[in-house]
Amino acid sequence: MKVLKAEGLKKVYGKKVKTVAVDGFSYEFMPGKSYAVVGPSGSGKTTLLYLLAGIEVPDVGRVIYGDIALFSMGDDGRARFRADHFAFVFQQFYLIPYLSALDNVSMGLYLKTGKTDPKRAREILKTLGITDPSKKPYEYSGGEQQRIAIARALITDPEVIFADEPTGNLDSKNSATIFKVLTGIAVEGRTVIVATHDLDLASTCDVVLHLKDGRLVNT
Repeated sequence: MKVLKAEGLKKVYGKKVKTVAVDGFSYEFMPGKSYAVVGPSGSGKTTLLYLLAGIEVPDVGRVIYGDIALFSMGDDGRARFRADHFAFVFQQFYLIPYLSALDNVSMGLYLKTGKTDPKRAREILKTLGITDPSKKPYEYSGGEQQRIAIARALITDPEVIFADEPTGNLDSKNSATIFKVLTGIAVEGRTVIVATHDLDLASTCDVVLHLKDGRLVNT
């Protein structure tokens, strides 16, 4: 069982005028659980996700996944490690407009392994309610496009999924569906960490982490 552990993370932007984005964040994220990171705009939610994933480098502190300290590796090493263990879902779907849903999902695996698995891509899409994966992204609703993006993340078999405001462009019904999908993924044994401004949706996760001025204020 691999635990994602943050120890005293601090990230400051700017030189003359400094902005503390994350300030002394420590926490252990367990597999099989879903976590919502909430807080007002500018509270550090997105920066925290990027630090946890090893995309951003902290000024102070470290991130450990299993027995691996992410920032003991260089940029290339972290990128390879991230591709092997993590996946991201964003507010924007970032689907390739001229490819079908099936090919968009297959592309996620191809970029990691150099191979495709259409059968598995189709199965994952079906479990997420996409029964006809032959259409182009614009032919699906916003909620369906986000589910396709989640399928693209899942096909790489990630152990940790980060989702940054994944329902920011969706209506309430589709937003609830996406959160149900994400919390269901955690039940399968993965760690799911979602940054969101929606407290009602956040409450459907196993744990809610509140950030204020980059600090963890309560859970």
